[in-house]
Amino acid sequence: IEKEGWSGEVSGRRKDGSPITILITASLVKDEKGEPICMMDSFVDITERKFMEDELRIKDNAIASSLNGIVIGDLEGNITYVNDAFMELWGGDDISEIVGKSAVTFAEDEDKGRSIINVLQNEGNWTGEITGIRRDGIPITVQLSAGMVYNEKKEPICMMCSLVDITKRKEAEEKLQRSHEELEIRVQDRTKELTKANIKLKKEIEDRKIAENTLLKKEKELELKSLNLEEANTALKVLLRQGEKDKTELENKVLQNIKELVLPCIEKLKIYRLDDKQQAYLDILESNLNNIISPFLQKLSSKYMDFTPTEIQVANFVREGKPTKEIAELLNISERGIEFHRNNIRMKLGLKNRKTNLRTYLLSLA
Repeated sequence: IEKEGWSGEVSGRRKDGSPITILITASLVKDEKGEPICMMDSFVDITERKFMEDELRIKDNAIASSLNGIVIGDLEGNITYVNDAFMELWGGDDISEIVGKSAVTFAEDEDKGRSIINVLQNEGNWTGEITGIRRDGIPITVQLSAGMVYNEKKEPICMMCSLVDITKRKEAEEKLQRSHEELEIRVQDRTKELTKANIKLKKEIEDRKIAENTLLKKEKELELKSLNLEEANTALKVLLRQGEKDKTELENKVLQNIKELVLPCIEKLKIYRLDDKQQAYLDILESNLNNIISPFLQKLSSKYMDFTPTEIQVANFVREGKPTKEIAELLNISERGIEFHRNNIRMKLGLKNRKTNLRTYLLSLA
């Protein structure tokens, strides 16, 4: 104080206990000889100013640390300040590349950027989506909330904008919209298919009704024919009994001829030297002739008249225990063909979907 005086801020409390900040300026008062005669102090209450400075500092920190991108510009839209979040959004780290430029230059559509500035100048605020361009040239969609800042006299002093990156959200919305449109198309296509199917079903029902009516008519006609056939059936039974008798006599005569005329010839052939293939066919011939006159084939033929000649041959080989491959070679048929005949034999013998062994069953018929 003796040399230069002193000035500083001092914090304290009022009589009522409320805080107060005072700016104190102290200096020595000297006489004509330069001798100090007293000390003069000046006390200024700066509590409100300090409060405003602290409040402004808090707001500055809030803007600087905000997760949203913050941009402040002059009344013409030229940028004067951006926070770190905006720099990260823009993809740069040198604020000098941005400050002083028009905010319009950062918009993909500069005409839209200028129209937003005009709205702010005339109406004071604007909110909506806009596409900007990052430093690397990649477009980015942001939610923009912009407003004019006014002083105590309601005079505009600057523009302030808050930006949120919604690029991923927009992409997700567009993807969802495409999925919705695709689903709509699929629903429409499915509806058309169901409509066609419904029309077809109605036609089928109508056709079925016509067929049922026709069937009823045919059934009535058959009833009349059935009455006429009963008499004819009686006559046929008499003829069938006679036919069975004639058949039995014919079978016995055929069997007798085989035994007396054919089998002796086979015995004579055995005397000659035959190759393996000729011998195999001779054995098959003899075996089949013996089977013809055997009780097994007589029983099989009489009981199951709907067996084809090939099925009778396959059944005979199965009864003898020959495998499918050997039967196929002997009959010159593929193995799948033999399996087909085996399935037909099982079906005709009533063994379909039963675990009964086919060879065991055939042996039981002998």
